[in-house]
Amino acid sequence: MARMNPQPLEVLQSRFGHSAFRPLQQEAVEALIGGRDLLMILPTGGGKSLCYQLPTLLMGGTTVVVSPLLALMHDQVTALRAAGMRAQMLSSMQDQRESAQIVEQLLEGALEFLYLSPERLNTDALRALLRRVRINFFVLDEAHCISEWGHEFRADYRALSQLREHFPHTPIAAFTATATDTVRHDIVDHLALNDPLILRGVLYRPNLFITCKHRIGDGDDQIVAFLKERKDQSGIIYALSRKSTERIAQMLSRKGFEAQAYHAGLEAGVRNEIYRAFVHDETRIIVATIAFGMGIDKSNIRFVLHTALPKTLENYYQEIGRAGRDGDDAEVVALFGASDVIAQKRFIEPLEAGPYRDHLLSKLDAMSRFAAQEGCRHQALARYFGDTIEPCGAHCDNCTDTSRAKRDISREAQMFLSALYRCGARFGKNYLIDVLMGSKEKRLLENGHDALSVYGIGKAWHKKQWMVLFERLLELEALHVGEFQVLSLTPVGEMILRGKQSVEIRSDRLELRASAAKKAPASGEYDERVFDALRTLRRELAQAQGVPPYVIFSDKTLKELSLALPQNEEQMLRVGGIGAVKFERYGEAFLALCRRYVTE
Repeated sequence: MARMNPQPLEVLQSRFGHSAFRPLQQEAVEALIGGRDLLMILPTGGGKSLCYQLPTLLMGGTTVVVSPLLALMHDQVTALRAAGMRAQMLSSMQDQRESAQIVEQLLEGALEFLYLSPERLNTDALRALLRRVRINFFVLDEAHCISEWGHEFRADYRALSQLREHFPHTPIAAFTATATDTVRHDIVDHLALNDPLILRGVLYRPNLFITCKHRIGDGDDQIVAFLKERKDQSGIIYALSRKSTERIAQMLSRKGFEAQAYHAGLEAGVRNEIYRAFVHDETRIIVATIAFGMGIDKSNIRFVLHTALPKTLENYYQEIGRAGRDGDDAEVVALFGASDVIAQKRFIEPLEAGPYRDHLLSKLDAMSRFAAQEGCRHQALARYFGDTIEPCGAHCDNCTDTSRAKRDISREAQMFLSALYRCGARFGKNYLIDVLMGSKEKRLLENGHDALSVYGIGKAWHKKQWMVLFERLLELEALHVGEFQVLSLTPVGEMILRGKQSVEIRSDRLELRASAAKKAPASGEYDERVFDALRTLRRELAQAQGVPPYVIFSDKTLKELSLALPQNEEQMLRVGGIGAVKFERYGEAFLALCRRYVTE
């Protein structure tokens, strides 16, 4: 008698090493096994991939997964194969012979997962090939790319609307970490999903500690102070331009940090090597533009730091989602200034007036308000995406920082605005600060501005403090920044200059010492000495097999191992993240190490 398919819970334990489903996973698994269309909106780290991997193991055919980046597909295929699953990708990374072998495997029914880019799937030749295959269902990862109202719209994703026409009876499962109501409706409509099950997880990720800080100068001192408290941790630092990524990476390297710049201007081979080194824990810190990280399948990223304000809250949430995918604690910090908004608006305002331009401006305003607001940041994010949660209490800077001391800086603001007025509204902030601090800059002396009454009256303040004051005046809309960064007074600025409106600022913004972000609260104890030894063993095994370390076991699993110190297979299989396949491949090596520590 043929053996019946094992039940989902049995496969969850034996193949994935988990004793219970996370929220919404079981509903998604049952929907796909039942042949129903699915839209799942679940934060990064919520376990979306298991929702389509587990049904595939029960169904017997091939699941076609559409993913936006080649590097991401490669990592996902590597992880699946390391877990004992039969997966391949068809892309430009293979030569003709390799592609032919994969096609042969596909037609023979030897593949459980086939990964494709949207560009490849949208070709007639590939669709003709898939018609000869028993397909379980299509998976569209990063489904928000379909919507022109989303933050990463891609025309090739939009063209996936043809899937229903070419494969009318094959279920479609769309997955994304973020989607406003508008984007959600757009995904359902353009994919022509048939009575889909829509599952929407809670956006709150308590393992992320969120901080937003006003940037002091170029932010370098704040970045260095933050990193000094996080030695040996992997993280991503986001910057707005290619030039700034290289400058920051070089600055960090000079100060002894393992850091590399990553941006679209680098040669493909260089980018691929930097990506590989980061995924394999050979490089700890990547300083990148948003070209890096989309859907990155690296679970042990412990921090994400933005050096400037992202364009939208969708971008922000997607980017911070790359931290703490293993469920362990991680920190996300955004350094920002009012000048960031001005820089972003320069890209938007030249667009043709209309709904799309207004839409982009409103998203930028929402991002700016989020950074400056003093309420719970997790609650504010949830509210933006249509969710409702209570204040986090202990997982963001606003909920843990009770110091709200304000300082009146009306007098200093009048100094700055007076310097602007007396210099003739023809200069930028740096020039005006030089005047206030009595600089001997040649251009200033040639203009005769050393004879002004405001010359040198600001020496009591550090230049960084004047920069902070400038940012505060921008926030209050007391200044207008024109072409070539030339400043002029607004009606609000005139009111301040005449003493008819006061200016206050949070005292901590004027502190010269760059303080690191508040450290995230620990999510459980572990034996640091044993954890480091387990991590070393994991790295050695990964190097020998040519896979990223997290593919073997996540940091969270290693921490649990450091406490449990299992002595046999049964005990080890009780540890989260360890299933039968992974025990067969790696169990004895880790058991030997655990036994040695128990003996000691």
